[in-house]
Amino acid sequence: MQAEIQIEPPKRFNNVSRPTVSGGTAETLPTGNTKTEGTATKGFSISDINLLPVLSQPLIEEDSYTDIRELARLMVAVTRKFTGSIDHWDFIPTHSLDDVVLRCTHRLRTRGNIDHIEVLGDDGNLRLILKKFIGNRSTVYFIPVRPIIELRHRNRPLFHILLSFVKSLPYGGLFPSCESRIDWLWEFLFEDVAYYKDNKNVMKNHSTKFYARYKTFLESYEIRDWKTLLDKYQPQKPIYKQIKELLLKAETIDFQVPFLLSVKDGYDCMFEHWESFLVVDREDSAFANGYIQMLNDCSNEYDIISSYQHTVAENGNIEPFDDGIPRRLNQLEEFINDLSELLNKL
Repeated sequence: MQAEIQIEPPKRFNNVSRPTVSGGTAETLPTGNTKTEGTATKGFSISDINLLPVLSQPLIEEDSYTDIRELARLMVAVTRKFTGSIDHWDFIPTHSLDDVVLRCTHRLRTRGNIDHIEVLGDDGNLRLILKKFIGNRSTVYFIPVRPIIELRHRNRPLFHILLSFVKSLPYGGLFPSCESRIDWLWEFLFEDVAYYKDNKNVMKNHSTKFYARYKTFLESYEIRDWKTLLDKYQPQKPIYKQIKELLLKAETIDFQVPFLLSVKDGYDCMFEHWESFLVVDREDSAFANGYIQMLNDCSNEYDIISSYQHTVAENGNIEPFDDGIPRRLNQLEEFINDLSELLNKL
């Protein structure tokens, strides 16, 4: 086994504020769709409208940069796209452009099953983010690395297959990441250990020992062609055979699908749904439990469980919804759950 390495607690990034768990503004996250990443753009939501349009106040304030005429035109195009013809609609002179927008919104909610609409304006370009609720997703899927590390001397071929596979996954955790909350969590765990040592108390925090021992190794480990290694691998034990059978299904899994999910309001929430997939040392560790606590604390302030699929609409380009997302997401969740169970049996 690798010799014990003494390292300093991870330093906080100078350009990233220490995040608060129970509140704060959303950070720009790699959601996988560059058109929806511009969280610096101000927007407003018309998600709670469920009545036919009767307005006492303008929908958009006079000093707003959003052109109500352009918004109405885009809403009409979107309504036709997702709910069919609206040529039979009648309007009277007293109807305003605000009324058109609200009438379209009501039809999109009742006939298009669109639950939330964000209106974004960026350098004069109007864009709508349309969202459909697809369910509650409250489970965090952990992938434990400690069982893989313990294979280094028992089954080296499988060790390289598994570590290369897990390190190639697009999720945060033990491997190098730009996710500030993970860095903050490690910093907190190291500070907690130091506090107990200074006060001569005993604290069994195996996460910091594991991280200190394997940090350099995990970061420097070069990913190998795990698919080629897997094809050549001839396991003997039943558990090893089960792992190979599962990994052979990996090509049918969409590991990027969590990045296609949205929370209801991306401006308020600290977490995205792809952050519910995490690489940890082990599932019951201080690191895993600390992460769960962060999620629970955040959920007390924001709805991070309701999950939405989204699409983009702008002038000249209205993208359809990807109706296969719920199925691919369920396949991914089942795969990660099966993988974790097998790793824990090693």
